[in-house]
Amino acid sequence: MKRICTTINIQALPKDVWEVLADLKEYHAWNPFITHVSGKLQIGELLEVQFKTNDFLKINLKPVVLNTEVNREIRWKGQFWVKGLLDGEHLFRIEEMEDGSVHFINCEKFTGLLVPLFMYLIKEDTENGFNAMNEQLKIIAEKRKANRDP
Repeated sequence: MKRICTTINIQALPKDVWEVLADLKEYHAWNPFITHVSGKLQIGELLEVQFKTNDFLKINLKPVVLNTEVNREIRWKGQFWVKGLLDGEHLFRIEEMEDGSVHFINCEKFTGLLVPLFMYLIKEDTENGFNAMNEQLKIIAEKRKANRDP
């Protein structure tokens, strides 16, 4: 098992971050890493997700939703090709800080026979993609908060 995790602090409320993350139809407009998501954020539902790990490689997956908690968490699990070769469990976690801001966690846990090979091939691009996504999420969520506050 290997993990790729990134975090960012966002000066917004959990609901500001959640509204961006839960609006799956808009991922194409703001997310440089996860460029398409369709489906319903309900446990057991199948999503269609497209990842763009670099300028040339796009990966299409159909993960199943494992958990959704409004203003707190989205978690899904998918597989590349055949179950057990390279499976990935993705987590978006929104943690409210004492000052009302958010600590956002964007993490993928990889398991399966091909993990050592694929980690060598995708680790850097995936980390860069997560960080780029986190930065855009921060910008949009902080704008939402600023537009709402007088």
